Amino acid sequence: MTASPAQILQTLLASPLDLEKVRSLTTRDVTYVSLSEDNPELKRFMPWTGTHKGPESIVEVLRGVGRAWETKAFTVREVLEQGDTAAMFGSFTYRGRESGKEITSLFSILAKVKDGRVHYLQFMEDTFGTSGTVGRPRT
Repeated sequence: MTASPAQILQTLLASPLDLEKVRSLTTRDVTYVSLSEDNPELKRFMPWTGTHKGPESIVEVLRGVGRAWETKAFTVREVLEQGDTAAMFGSFTYRGRESGKEITSLFSILAKVKDGRVHYLQFMEDTFGTSGTVGRPRT
């Protein structure tokens, strides 16, 4: 039995720092968009944002997020599926490692699956709120 797009997304999110697992669930040319396709000003505060290619970039981005924040909670509220696309909605609570500030933000994740692997992944959150917990921008 083939896994559904929602099951593939949930499996990916269960081990997002395990490169071999991420490789097994994504295409070699997977596109990952974090918060914005291309925003140089945002990238000054959050260097992991933007468009990334390949499974290694997903792990690298999420390691950067882990260096900036401690995840206190991650709650999935709804998962929707249509054809080869899955969307996940929920909330998370981060604590800025440098600032000590906490934020609870809504999030959404869009995953597009082709031949049983994610080929497009997009993550959105309350960027204004989360950026205020990071610390100081790079110059």
